[in-house]
Amino acid sequence: MVNIFEYQNYRLYLKDYYNEQKSTKKYFSYRYFSNKAGINASAFLYYVIEGKRNLTKSSIEKISSTISHSKEERDYFENLVFFNQAKTIAEKAMHYSRIVECRKPFDIKTIDRDQYEFYSKWYHSIIREIACMIDFKDDFGLLGSYLVPPIGAKEAQSSVELLERLGLIERDDSGLYHPTDAVVGVRPAGEDVFVIEKFQLEMLDLSRRSFDAVPRSERLSASTTFSISKATFDLFKLKTREFRKELLEIARLDSRADRVYQYTFNLFPATRSTDDGKQ
Repeated sequence: MVNIFEYQNYRLYLKDYYNEQKSTKKYFSYRYFSNKAGINASAFLYYVIEGKRNLTKSSIEKISSTISHSKEERDYFENLVFFNQAKTIAEKAMHYSRIVECRKPFDIKTIDRDQYEFYSKWYHSIIREIACMIDFKDDFGLLGSYLVPPIGAKEAQSSVELLERLGLIERDDSGLYHPTDAVVGVRPAGEDVFVIEKFQLEMLDLSRRSFDAVPRSERLSASTTFSISKATFDLFKLKTREFRKELLEIARLDSRADRVYQYTFNLFPATRSTDDGKQ
C-alpha cells in the first residue's frame, strides 16, 4: 500500500496511488476517480499528476476523502500540496515545518529533521566555528554574545547540541570543542533544496545588516556589472566554485584565526536576455 508519509512530491504520490489502484481494480480509471471525488473533469487527476493543473483547498479535501485518508494523512497531504505549489521561500518554509511535524510520529530518520534544522537558522554554521575558538565553559549566553547580531543562550545551546549530533564538532576530556573532519554533508536534495535557498536568503540579510553593524574597515563589499553569454555565465560559476575551495583551504591553514567571517557572493541577471522573443 502506498504510504503518503514517504513522499515529498504529491504528484508522484498520486501517480503511484493511481497505478496501485489500477493494478488491483480493472474498473479503476481517471474518470472513475473523478466521479467518485465529485469532480466534473474526467481527466482532472491525470492533468494534476502531469503538472498541468494545481490543487485547491476544495479539491485537496475531495481527493483526501476519496482516498480515505486518516486525519494525519489529510494534514500531511494538504501541507505537501501547498508546499509543492508554493511560490515563495516563506510559504515553503511554513508548510515544510508542518510536514516535518506530521512525519515525526512515523519513524522518520532523525537526520532528516537535523538537515532541515541545520539550514533553518543562519547561525549554526557560525556557531560551529566560534564554539571551537573560545573556551566558553558552558556559558551559552557568552557564546551567543560573540555573534553579530548576538543570539540567546538557549539558541546557542541548541545549536551546539545539533552540531554534536551531526558530528560536526566534538568535545574533548577537558571540555573544549573541536571541529571534526566531517564536511557539512546534510545538503538536502530534490524537494528539500529550498531550505538551502532560505539559508542563503538569511545570509544575504545578514550581509545587508553588516553595513550598519560593522565598520567599513572590517568588511569588504564589491559590485561589478558584466555583459556576458550563457556559456560565460557557466564558466563564472565554475571559477567561483574553484575560488571558494581555494579560500577554504587558505582558511584551513590559518592557525591564528580570531574571528568568524561570512563570505557571500551573488551573480544574477539584471536584464532580460536579448534573445527573448527571437525565433
